[in-house]
Amino acid sequence: MLELIENLNSFQHRSPKLYLGLVVFCATLGIFFLSLIPILGIKFLISGVTTLFNVETASDLMVLFYQVPLSALCFYLSYQFVLLQLKSPKASDIYISVNKKKTPKLIALVNELEQHFKVKAFDNILLTDKYAISAHISPMYCVPQLGETTLQIGLPLMQTVSANQFKSLLARRIGQLSLSKNPITGRIYLFSDILNQYFTTCKQSTHWSYIPFYYFFRSFQNLFNAISFYAIRVDELQADQYAIEITNEESFSQTLSQTILASHYLKNTFWVSMYKLHRQYSNKAIYPHANMAISFAQSVNKEKSRTLINQHYQQMSNFEYPAPLLRTRLLEIGFESYSLPEYLETTAANVYLDTALPKVTKIFDQLWLQHIKSQHETSSQLDSNEQRLNTLSTKISEQPLSASETWELAVLTEKIKGYSFAIPIYKKILERNPMHAKSMFAIGRILLSYNDSTGLEVLQKAVFLEPNMKKTADELIARYQSRAELNTQQHDQAIA
Repeated sequence: MLELIENLNSFQHRSPKLYLGLVVFCATLGIFFLSLIPILGIKFLISGVTTLFNVETASDLMVLFYQVPLSALCFYLSYQFVLLQLKSPKASDIYISVNKKKTPKLIALVNELEQHFKVKAFDNILLTDKYAISAHISPMYCVPQLGETTLQIGLPLMQTVSANQFKSLLARRIGQLSLSKNPITGRIYLFSDILNQYFTTCKQSTHWSYIPFYYFFRSFQNLFNAISFYAIRVDELQADQYAIEITNEESFSQTLSQTILASHYLKNTFWVSMYKLHRQYSNKAIYPHANMAISFAQSVNKEKSRTLINQHYQQMSNFEYPAPLLRTRLLEIGFESYSLPEYLETTAANVYLDTALPKVTKIFDQLWLQHIKSQHETSSQLDSNEQRLNTLSTKISEQPLSASETWELAVLTEKIKGYSFAIPIYKKILERNPMHAKSMFAIGRILLSYNDSTGLEVLQKAVFLEPNMKKTADELIARYQSRAELNTQQHDQAIA
């Protein structure tokens, strides 16, 4: 799909209207294919009734034996799909719901923006531990207007931006739902999100009737995400206008810089330190969310900030994320360069969560500690994996392993001992079964991790045997190519 995205790059620049027409056509085609199931059910039913009243020979009667069951199957699948209960995707397992009683100032701000942009009131408002603000519409009975809307607000975001900056970011996301500045790309954005919800729900469902829908959404979602890549990027760019409508261009340009600094610090410094402290002092309680705002404020350094933001400003376009470039966003609002944010005196969390902030951070820290504990329990499974590896290693010296046991041996060997020990076992599996796609894929993946280009051909063969692996293979190939390009650039610079 990465190749499709790259090929559409020049097309969407040359003919933006034709490109949007292609995306809308693709979405319509997906809806049409879904509607084929009830249409086929009606067709088989009408055909069966017509046959029943015009039976002349035994062969006419035999037609009923496949028309009636097929009609019933199509109607049953359609019925199950309509009743599918979508759940809005949670940004994380760590979240809490808020209301007017708990956080009156935050709810008042959300209500103010809902009225300003004339959007439907959110049914659910959640605080999450992710550095983002997202809004989701979850259809009911296949109708978005009957479904629930959920707003997810990242507590780390509120703790690292000012009240005014947070208001503009919240306005940006809520305004995006109004579709006033982005009627076409906004609908494409919402359709993509709803498509993901259907795919996730069908994937998690255990009922057999959702299996065909799962495979449909998996294939169609990959195709639609690739085709709509630039439409979603344009929509994210247009959404900045909603933020400016609430604040101004200068303020929002500083907001962009602030979010870059904060997200980079939290991802690369703060959380790394928190996990490290927890490992070193596991018997002591660590409170990351309670200390996040102070820690970030103390970390701010103008020179480092300028360097980091400049790196983002100089970045070239990539095909991995639809988020627009910083340079593009600034040019769109009238700035030819970036500006450093002002000193953060008080955070949005202090203003809009007010007296509830200590309680909220305490809950989040408790949830984080529980999450860490569950991770430790998961890591304890490594001991049982080592025992199983020893058992298989002992058994293979005594008698041949079955095909499934050999595969298990290969996977455990790679997980515990490393790539170099696992490759011979994967090759041995291929000697027994040259069509074993998983072993072929594993070898290709390992070769690419060593920057060995022969892994490309191996991965392509594996994908040919098992097309379900294509998305993962594309990601591995893209990462390999980016590393290869970087090494070439460094080599050229060294020669120069």
